[in-house]
Amino acid sequence: MPAFEVLLKTHIGNPIDTLTEKYPSLRIWTWCNFMQDVHELESDDPVVLRDALAEFRGVYKVLDEAEISTNARMITQNCICTRETTVHDNIGELEILNIMPIFCVGGYEHSRLIAFRHEALSELFDRLSGHGFSFEVEEKAPFNGVVSDTLITLSSLMAKLTDRQVDAISTAYNCGYYQTPRRVNVEAIAERAKVPRTTLQEHLNKAENKLISHIMPQIQLYARKNRAKASSTA
Repeated sequence: MPAFEVLLKTHIGNPIDTLTEKYPSLRIWTWCNFMQDVHELESDDPVVLRDALAEFRGVYKVLDEAEISTNARMITQNCICTRETTVHDNIGELEILNIMPIFCVGGYEHSRLIAFRHEALSELFDRLSGHGFSFEVEEKAPFNGVVSDTLITLSSLMAKLTDRQVDAISTAYNCGYYQTPRRVNVEAIAERAKVPRTTLQEHLNKAENKLISHIMPQIQLYARKNRAKASSTA
């Protein structure tokens, strides 16, 4: 039987569910490799982000924390699957692929799953029910065989940028701004683009910040996994 894709909405009342329910403007993305978790916490309200971060630190042991912007923070911690039940942990050996990141907002987590057998999905639902999850299948469709959209793709990167940010970083690249050594400064690029230097600098800063923050969770997990392997073989 062909594989199929499922968008699953779940609630268990864990600290992350509770935080996003308490703070409706808070959004949390989670990447997990069963060793560490990387969480990106974001809110358009800086006060909400500050308070949510304080509560998050009070529940979990934070390994690393980095400022992405005034509205977003990235946190790394040990995998929460070892201390509380999660959808990811319940999948276990089932013939289901859980595509990261998991997105949580308004008290509900949203997961994208690729199931290779209907029986595997039924077993997952039984496990979730047994552990007290409430859940809802938001969408179910035949799997098109493309997983790449869940990785770092051009479409996912570009969706983060405004048209002006795309123009600014493209012009800077074409002018040699990202070569080593740099062939041009921001003022010269601004003259070529016919925009004020401060405006171009702002677009460049925002574009660079968004691109780096988008790929950093994968980099963090990769680096920590490699360090763990090196330590175990030392």
